[in-house]
Amino acid sequence: MRGLISGIKRMEIHDGDGLRTTVFFKGCPLSCIWCHNPESIDYRVQTAHFEHKCIGCGICKGERTKKAAESCPADALVLYGREYEAEELCELLSEDCVFFSDGGGVTLSGGECLSQADFATETAKILHQRGISVYIDTCGYVKREVLERIIPYVDKFLYDIKAITPDVHKKCTGKDNALILDNLRFLCERGCNIEIRYPLVVGHNDAQCDKIGGFLSGINGIDRIKVLRYHSLSASRYEALGLPCTLPDTETTYEDVERAVRILRRFGLDAVNGESEA
Repeated sequence: MRGLISGIKRMEIHDGDGLRTTVFFKGCPLSCIWCHNPESIDYRVQTAHFEHKCIGCGICKGERTKKAAESCPADALVLYGREYEAEELCELLSEDCVFFSDGGGVTLSGGECLSQADFATETAKILHQRGISVYIDTCGYVKREVLERIIPYVDKFLYDIKAITPDVHKKCTGKDNALILDNLRFLCERGCNIEIRYPLVVGHNDAQCDKIGGFLSGINGIDRIKVLRYHSLSASRYEALGLPCTLPDTETTYEDVERAVRILRRFGLDAVNGESEA
């Protein structure tokens, strides 16, 4: 069984507990305007050209091909999208076991890792059988049957909640959020370990904080809520990929995040600042 991966990042401390190796799957059903992994949105292999790195050697002959990317001496051409067999990927990830003794493990992310449902499930299963902790970072916009199949192999879900009001969610992500909220209730009912991720983007979803607090306080099983501060550091990747940059022209400060944390705590929720927890 083969899957398409945009990248693998080791020694990660932001994608779950302990030191983790994060696997970024290609493809996502949402179109979040603040997406900081634009190379993982498309389900196809892509080549990015970082013009500021180009040394004009001419090896690529102006082509954006896999061969050109692999030959580029300055890393000005980067290939996003490599196929792996599930067993092959797990062999590679198992090499990092020495770093997982502090409660770390592997986080399957994206894009949306569950969009490649069969491959993600097989990968999680193999890792689970090897005794490696598996976290799933998901937007929740997936079929219920996908969650049902992968639950036995997952130690924790890192679950995005971006807005509660349907119109706000659709404006920010391109999709309604009914399925996302229903799936969260389902995971809670199944007794799964869940950490909520709330990406805070001032001027776009910060007014949703009270609604998010009210919604989450009405369901059981949420371990904690991590409020994540928006940044626009991925703008260069949009340009390199030849994509229109949708990143909001707004600033979200540390104090903005702290304010959101205080609001969520008023609902009796264990809310934390993502930067303070890093």
